[in-house]
Amino acid sequence: MEQIIEFPDVLELVEQHKLPKEIYAPDGTLLFLPYEPAIESPLIANRKKWRLFANYSLTDDYEVVQINTTGQLIRIKEDPDIDEMMGYTRKNHPGATVEEVISFALESTVEQTGEFKDDDEFGAYALTLYLMLAYLIHYGLLILVKD
Repeated sequence: MEQIIEFPDVLELVEQHKLPKEIYAPDGTLLFLPYEPAIESPLIANRKKWRLFANYSLTDDYEVVQINTTGQLIRIKEDPDIDEMMGYTRKNHPGATVEEVISFALESTVEQTGEFKDDDEFGAYALTLYLMLAYLIHYGLLILVKD
């Protein structure tokens, strides 16, 4: 049986201060700098130019997906934010910009839970979404195309 890689619980990594200093795409593109000002992270700085495409197929196990380019199996524990970003990119808008994917996830959260209490809460949540997106690209679930 092929080994299944566990997709990390990004919020747990944040809480335990176990984020790497840099997060890269499989092709070596620098995506995110968790400990630097947000605008210095290329994924945020290029959010209106970079596009995303799904690179996975569903399997019989609803928690496991298969990477199309490598065949690797990845287990993703249920997370509504991850599910939304993956689904939006795969089903609704292949080729959506990073900004479109994050905006969709933010809008969906507001619809489900109500408005954010203040700008700080909104900003922290948006940064968490960017971090999750960086991990989706890092693990090869989404392919990043630079314009």
